[in-house]
Amino acid sequence: MTFSGRFFFVCLLLLPGTVCFAPGQGAGEEAPPARTAPPQTPVQDGAFLRASSIASRLDTDRLAAQLILSAVDGRETLPEKTRALLMEIPPGGIMLFRYNVNAGSARAAALAGRIRETVREASGIDPFIAADQEGGDIQRFGGAASLPPPLSYWERGGDRAGLFEDIALDAEKAGGELRRLGISLNLAPVTETLYGGNETFLKTRSYGPDGDFSGRGAAAFVLGMKRAGVASTLKHFPGNTALDPHRAGKVILQANEAELDRMIFPFKKAIAESEPAAVMLSHAAVALWDNRPASLSSRAVEYLRGDLGFGGIIIADDFSMAAVPGPVEQRSLEAVMAGVDMVMAWPGNIRAIHGALVSALRTGTLDRKRAEQAASRIMAEKLRYGLVLRE
Repeated sequence: MTFSGRFFFVCLLLLPGTVCFAPGQGAGEEAPPARTAPPQTPVQDGAFLRASSIASRLDTDRLAAQLILSAVDGRETLPEKTRALLMEIPPGGIMLFRYNVNAGSARAAALAGRIRETVREASGIDPFIAADQEGGDIQRFGGAASLPPPLSYWERGGDRAGLFEDIALDAEKAGGELRRLGISLNLAPVTETLYGGNETFLKTRSYGPDGDFSGRGAAAFVLGMKRAGVASTLKHFPGNTALDPHRAGKVILQANEAELDRMIFPFKKAIAESEPAAVMLSHAAVALWDNRPASLSSRAVEYLRGDLGFGGIIIADDFSMAAVPGPVEQRSLEAVMAGVDMVMAWPGNIRAIHGALVSALRTGTLDRKRAEQAASRIMAEKLRYGLVLRE
């Protein structure tokens, strides 16, 4: 799907909701997502077929490594110890944080290039170089890559078509700078609707309290980034509460079906209108489903694949957070077994996570076909965004 011209949408008035948990449905706002059952497999295009062929020939170590999105040590340089780790376990993606690069630093591109070359040397497959560039308080790069807070577009008011065009144009401009710096995967945008139950956690990271606006705003962001050659990640499906999962214990969404549908509505919109490369699962447990953190829930995966027809990469949020206690390697394995395609690692636990995946593959605890399916989705998106995969 391409983005051209201006969006033409009917301006809607948000009416006060009668449910305090989730935002009310505005007059004329589309109904919550219907429970349909589209195909649960990725689009069988040339990229996916080629990626599947490559995945089927990967040895167990390299196959498991493709499922890892890892951080690295080092500031503006790649320490030899870190380089050796990447040669040993060449992950499917690398996340860069503020401790890795100075905002706007010319050396950021050199660091990203060094990482990419190292992983390609070890595996023949380029990694995604990822960063959280949401805008406002959450962004790793300044200068031309900087973005305003997502909520600021809603706060401007006025013509919605113009606002969505502004979001897309701002994302395209920032995405061009990100791509120049070597970033190929943006862990953004936040697609959750802002409501009384999550605003203390999300603050200005959401596109606002209207589900239709949030979904279309996220779609515009994805399409703008896509124009610049940067893949995007909708997050955090299906939503969050007021509790910060980094610090809180178990986070539970006590929503009925109508409330949950309203929370999911903007994800449905954004997936249908922008075809994002990835969706990130939150650590919030949905009581209506299985009371497991969404990042560990096969029901959350089934909803994305079946009800929403999403065929891209499903990423679990960081298992180092307090909301999912327990060994990160065990949680990572559980997530992949539940249908997650990519799990996050830090330099200190990448060997443990990789080792757990490799051991499970060798014993049959983790079916190889499941791992190949995950790696195929990851590598298909890499091909779509111009990364190198050697046969």
